[in-house]
Amino acid sequence: MEEIFKYIQDYGFMTVFAGAGMFFLIKFALLKYQQIERSVLEQNVTDPRKHGFFQKIDYILRYKLPEIELRFKGQPCQGRTSLFRDMLEIKFDAWKRNITDVCAIDYKNLSKVDIRQAFTESMLNLVSEYESTWEQNGIPKLVVVKFHKWNDNHAQMFLEAIESITGGSCFSSPREIMNAILEMNALMLLLTILDAEKTLGDLNGELSGMEYKGSKLL
Repeated sequence: MEEIFKYIQDYGFMTVFAGAGMFFLIKFALLKYQQIERSVLEQNVTDPRKHGFFQKIDYILRYKLPEIELRFKGQPCQGRTSLFRDMLEIKFDAWKRNITDVCAIDYKNLSKVDIRQAFTESMLNLVSEYESTWEQNGIPKLVVVKFHKWNDNHAQMFLEAIESITGGSCFSSPREIMNAILEMNALMLLLTILDAEKTLGDLNGELSGMEYKGSKLL
C-alpha cells in the first residue's frame, strides 16, 4: 500500500489510476484471447471436418503442385511435369471429396466397425474414381501400372493402420478414431507425392517417343 501511495504522490492519482486501468485491460484482453484461441483449437480437434488433412490437401493443390518441376537427366522435363501434376491433381481432388463425404456422416453414434467400413469403402471408391479419370485424361497405362508398383505398399499400410486404429483400445471415442484415421490420410498425401515422383523417375527409356499434352515424355 505504501508503494501505491508513493506512486500517487509522485505521479498523481489520475496517472496511476490510468496506468492501473490499462494494466488490467491488457490482462483481460490477453485472457479473452487465450480463451478464444483455446476454443478454436479444441473445436478443430473435436470436429473431424476441420482436421488438418483438409488444410494440407488444399495447400498441396493450390500451391505445392504448381511449383513442382520434374527433371530428367538433369534437365527440366515439361512433359513429365505436366503428367505428374495432372495425376496428383485428379487423385487429390477425388480424395478430398471422398473424405469430405465420410466426415459428413453423423459419426458420433457409429461403432468402430462402421467407421472402419466407411473409410475402407472411401479408399476403394477413391481408387476407382481417380483411375477412371486418369484413363479419360489420357494418362498412359504404363505410368499407372508403375505408380501402383510404388503406391500399393503404402495403400496396404494405410488399410492395416485403419484396422489397428479401429481394432485397438488406444482410441475409444468415434471422434478420436476419426481423427486418428485422418492423421493417416494426411501422411498418405505426402507418400503419394513421393510415389508419383518415383514413378516418373523410374521410367527412363520406356516413355521415349510418347507425348502428353503436346510435350514429349523423354
